[in-house]
Amino acid sequence: MMTPILETKNLECSFWISTGIFSPKKALAAVNGVSVQLVKGQVLGLVGESGCGKSTLAKMLLGLQKPTKGNILFDGQPLEKLSQFERAARVQPIFQDPYSSLNPRKTIFEIITLPLRVHKIGTPRDWLLKAKEMMDLCGLASRYLNSYPSQLSGGQRQRVAIARALVMKPEVVICDEPTSALDVSVQSQILNLLMDLKNELGLTYLLISHNLAVVEHLADRVAVMYFGEIVENEDTEQLFNKPGHEYTKKLLNSVLVPDPSRFRRNT
Repeated sequence: MMTPILETKNLECSFWISTGIFSPKKALAAVNGVSVQLVKGQVLGLVGESGCGKSTLAKMLLGLQKPTKGNILFDGQPLEKLSQFERAARVQPIFQDPYSSLNPRKTIFEIITLPLRVHKIGTPRDWLLKAKEMMDLCGLASRYLNSYPSQLSGGQRQRVAIARALVMKPEVVICDEPTSALDVSVQSQILNLLMDLKNELGLTYLLISHNLAVVEHLADRVAVMYFGEIVENEDTEQLFNKPGHEYTKKLLNSVLVPDPSRFRRNT
């Protein structure tokens, strides 16, 4: 059995909500007893309706949200024992909206090199060379180094976000709806870029998406989330051909699947 690079064990996250002026607050479980494993070099797809807890789980994996219960392990080591630098060096996010995830007042150079500057890695010359390297890797011309996000298209902005995520050479990338804010014509380009980078750099992805067509063609394994719980976790082919849980069946039957030839899966 392959050893997971990142895994959760009975992970829970609850929020206290008000039920009325004179009523006591109640705990709402956004994530409830989730146990998943990310195997090195693979893509784990995480699917489910909006509000089922996918993004909350991603925030906990990134250290942005503290779990109520349970454990997160990186190479068998509790994630909370890693320093902020160690976390940043090993796990990085790519968020869904390149229009809001990039600081509009910063140049592309400043955005891409921000992790290096925050953690005081290298010199200004090193930052410049690294920025150019990452831009070339992500298909961006170096002439955009001194441009601002508003001067770039949506697809170009997401390439900048990808370059920023990879500048620390992470092992795991959390892709939270990485193409949902982009035009359909650009989505396949970004997805193909992500898979090329995965193969070239040996990355491991957690791919969070409501787009089942994308997940089917890119993921090695798929976990289905429903009301904060993982109700099914199977190999991609098995899950799409013979779903076991009733919710998974309804989820698959409710979606119109586009032409899969738009997405190129590398093997």
